[in-house]
Amino acid sequence: MIRITLLSALAAVPLAANAAPIRPLSASVTDFERRGYIVRSAEDDGRTHEIEAIAPDGRRIEAVIEAATGEVLTERPDD
Repeated sequence: MIRITLLSALAAVPLAANAAPIRPLSASVTDFERRGYIVRSAEDDGRTHEIEAIAPDGRRIEAVIEAATGEVLTERPDD
């Protein structure tokens, strides 16, 4: 029984090792600032980063970014 448990535990290790690390909120903020945005606020909920910013053309936007990859999931006008 112990052998089966140990093998099961070892089999799960590569899955955890391959999990994508979560990027810090500061990385998403920096990405937006490099693109010319003025970041007004930023929040991290663990899975996504939410950024409120002013775009280079003056529009106020709200963006949701995938924390693991940095991909912008949505960007919409901020009301």
